[in-house]
Amino acid sequence: MLAQQLFNGLLLGVTFCLAALGFNLVVGAMDRLNFALGESAMVAAIVSSVLMARVGLPFWAAFLVALAIGGALSVLTYLLSFRLVRPDFPTASILSSLGIGIVLTALVLKVFGSNQQVIPDVLPGRRWKVGPIAVTGSQLVILVVSAVMTIGLYVFLERSRWGVAIRGVSDDAVVVGLLGVPVQRVVLLTFVISGMLAGAAGLLTGLAYHAVSPVDGFTTTLTALIIIVIGGLGSVKGAVVSALAIGVIETLSVVMLSATLRDLVVYLLVGVFLLVRPQGLFGRNAGVLERV
Repeated sequence: MLAQQLFNGLLLGVTFCLAALGFNLVVGAMDRLNFALGESAMVAAIVSSVLMARVGLPFWAAFLVALAIGGALSVLTYLLSFRLVRPDFPTASILSSLGIGIVLTALVLKVFGSNQQVIPDVLPGRRWKVGPIAVTGSQLVILVVSAVMTIGLYVFLERSRWGVAIRGVSDDAVVVGLLGVPVQRVVLLTFVISGMLAGAAGLLTGLAYHAVSPVDGFTTTLTALIIIVIGGLGSVKGAVVSALAIGVIETLSVVMLSATLRDLVVYLLVGVFLLVRPQGLFGRNAGVLERV
């Protein structure tokens, strides 16, 4: 029983991780938070789920659609909320991204309604036993896809030329720009990757629950913020560790306490970190958090 719940918590954590990584990339590149990213994930998940349930689109094709929608909406947010806003007025970018998130939610409610959209099972009827742990086909897909994307992002940031450029812009955009790196193109690429991670997170989280709803955008944003507060703004390692921990804590809180106390436990944990270690587990700079 405990082993199964720990597995379920880790499964939830790997989907949280993708969304948190998307947020952290934007924080590193812009020193600001993109509050429309959760809604971008929600839109990608709902459109993909509708294509799967009503059109019969295979999961892998729907997954590519989610990546494309997430990336496109993230670029749109960048152009409207970050590129066109004065750099000496970061609060405007935050408010603008919040506004875009509200507009996206309103559009989804208008087109698809407020009801949940069902996400069909992937590999239906398939189930494996690993000791005391039962793994369904959908859970296996979630684990594999999340792991591949997380590891792929790490390798990309550490080994590729563009990944090094992204890390350089995160450290000091001015100096990197003086060295000849096309900073604006790097930032645009960062937003594309961030949106694709969010789109994947939205669809995979929906697959874990077999449903997605318009309120999931706010939930994704809030969860990602909690993760990066605990793990540290701009830290990939912190996002991974914190996401897995939050997934396990939420699951065990439901089992050992109650579903109504789950959020309270997480909020108390965030409060402790803000008081004791405001930069998070692996954070280097608490300046963004303080400004927000």
